[in-house]
Amino acid sequence: MRFLPLMLLAVIGSAHAQDRTNYNLNDGKVAFSVPQGWSAIMEKSDGNPQAITFQIADAAAEGSDDMASVTVKTRQLKTAADFAEATQNEMQLSKAQTGYEAALDGSNTGIHHYFVMRGKTRYEIRDRFSLMQNIAVQVRCQRPLLQATSKAWSNAFDAGCDSVASSLK
Repeated sequence: MRFLPLMLLAVIGSAHAQDRTNYNLNDGKVAFSVPQGWSAIMEKSDGNPQAITFQIADAAAEGSDDMASVTVKTRQLKTAADFAEATQNEMQLSKAQTGYEAALDGSNTGIHHYFVMRGKTRYEIRDRFSLMQNIAVQVRCQRPLLQATSKAWSNAFDAGCDSVASSLK
């Protein structure tokens, strides 16, 4: 009987894993998963940097140029000590975007939360930075702030984005 809870956890874990799609960059050195239904719309899996971008459908954005997306980007560093500089460079690029405004939510270390303008639409962006061996990994979650976007969709987007960052191996 002691094995029943373990078997149940294995079945639940297996069902959860089936709801995800696995990807990797840097010859498998960086692996992660995304929720099923996210469409990979761009992939650069050679050279330095490497990246995969996923489009996340939002009915509120249909028929417009606006799009929610999550990008996992990697950059091979010479040494782990180069991570701080690589992160600062990415943050400087973010701050140079039109309408840049830092979010005042007390974001955690390793997360750069901000807003920018893309055309006439304001976007919310969260960049998460981590170091895996000598590889800088950035997970960028960006979505247009549209009045018609439902709270449920926004919550699912945020949860999906968090799950990508937590799945990094």
